[in-house]
Amino acid sequence: MKTLTRREFQWMTGRTLALSPLLAGIACGPGETSRPSGTTRGATTATGPLTMTLGSADVTIPPTQPEGDTWRYGLALPFQVAAGKVGLFCGIRGKRGRDFEVGTDAILFSDLSQIQAEGAISISRNHGEKNPNSSPAGAPSIMVKYPIRGGFVPAGAKLEDGSPHPHAGTGFGICQAIAWTADQESVYPAEQTYEYVELYQLAYDDDGFRLTETERIPYDELLAGAVLANPGLTNAIADGEDLLFTMGGGIEGGSASGLTRWRRQADKWRPVSWKPITHADGSFEPSLIRDGDGSLLFSARGGRDEEGRRRLQSRVWRSQDGGESWSKVIHVEGAVGGCPITLNQAADGTPYIAANLNEVTLHPLSERARPKKNDQGIVHASAAGREKLCFWPLNQARDGLETPILVRDSVAEFGLAPSGDFWAVDHPSAMTVQLADSAWHNVIVMRICDTAEVRVGADPVPQTGCYVEEVLSSGTPIPMWKF
Repeated sequence: MKTLTRREFQWMTGRTLALSPLLAGIACGPGETSRPSGTTRGATTATGPLTMTLGSADVTIPPTQPEGDTWRYGLALPFQVAAGKVGLFCGIRGKRGRDFEVGTDAILFSDLSQIQAEGAISISRNHGEKNPNSSPAGAPSIMVKYPIRGGFVPAGAKLEDGSPHPHAGTGFGICQAIAWTADQESVYPAEQTYEYVELYQLAYDDDGFRLTETERIPYDELLAGAVLANPGLTNAIADGEDLLFTMGGGIEGGSASGLTRWRRQADKWRPVSWKPITHADGSFEPSLIRDGDGSLLFSARGGRDEEGRRRLQSRVWRSQDGGESWSKVIHVEGAVGGCPITLNQAADGTPYIAANLNEVTLHPLSERARPKKNDQGIVHASAAGREKLCFWPLNQARDGLETPILVRDSVAEFGLAPSGDFWAVDHPSAMTVQLADSAWHNVIVMRICDTAEVRVGADPVPQTGCYVEEVLSSGTPIPMWKF
């Protein structure tokens, strides 16, 4: 007999509200805030192979927010730290607009109902530096640190043969640092761009979770013979003693997304290989899972079309030889918006795409948010909204997508975005982890905010923050690590 998790029990007994798309509008009125996380989480769909809990923001304001400034947690990625303990690389956005970030914290938890910002460990923060490429050279600048992604081998982990993992309790994080003008208003023009990656060595033991070393590395020096930059949108997965991590990089004719293999040597995690998987089409923010048959499945967000708009693509590549060769097995146009998209895996191994639904907006928008005509006078039916988050399970043959499942409808939950722009329910990233109950849970994390906060630096709304939810599936959970 299957043992029910706390959330499954609540859902089955009706103590939490199971929302269908038609009933979702009763969750919260426009002027109400969501209920506290962990107390009234429910499933967003009443039927389907996958459901998701529905709670309010789990972390919002960093404990180290400077006086007089406005910081908010947003994009975050989960990873296993030790048996029963999970971490988040949790990015922080500043109040500047134009995707202005200020660094990343690590937040540890063991129970989805008890996630707190207090005790967060600071991993990166912006710093001042002269831009050698500015005109004139050496202009004072601020290096903006974008959200960290990476990989970690949990403390106490064992290899498949039951022997202790030689790198247990260690891992890495990586972020892009990009120069902004000293007034913090914008990045430099293309010919004056100055950027690099910061690589962080991380550890966890009886002394807690900590940063042990930081390196600043030019894109073309992280791995000999490659130019690596944009990290993936899901954290690394294990492959023997190594970690497999997706990254973007430069290839002849442009940029592509692919797979890096990371190895710990001389007490440092570094990439030892990179294989591009997409064409030189500007694909970025890739993600990776290992399917039940051992094959690898890879996805990436599409680049831009001839008009500069994000391509509305759901694509999956498959490798059956450990990542040496790849073939595209799924390519669907028009289902998802031109927004962050990830390939994830439920606790029972069900692979699923998480992305925003491509749709025509059915409510008024501010002038700023309305679609604009191009130089031929053509306007698209809708701007690229991020208000509905859906899951698309992969079919059994892994050559197509099943019917989408609506798991979060921000307008139904919160009413219209206060600014007149869109809500953003975006950057979903999931991983199956073990919590304090010793059970395995597929934890998915997303950012929610009014898009005017990101675009023009509008004041944060009450719903803004980092949301940590659980994806529920019907099969037997598959452990991701051996302890």
